[in-house]
Amino acid sequence: MPRYFFKIQASDGELAGNPHATNLPNTAAALSYAERAINELRSKSGFDDPGLTMIVEDDARRTVLALPFLPGCA
Repeated sequence: MPRYFFKIQASDGELAGNPHATNLPNTAAALSYAERAINELRSKSGFDDPGLTMIVEDDARRTVLALPFLPGCA
């Protein structure tokens, strides 16, 4: 099963927190996982900045998804 890495990047390029990795069957599952994570994180202080982006990388550390933290986008 492929492993995906999830990291939060600020608009200035800085990472917010530590990258997180999890095994998921495919990129569609990674998208769903990222959307749920964004919705959960938005409710926490410091993660309500619309300049944040969830970057999802595959095992080769290639970016496969980039999701903004904009309201209503996840």
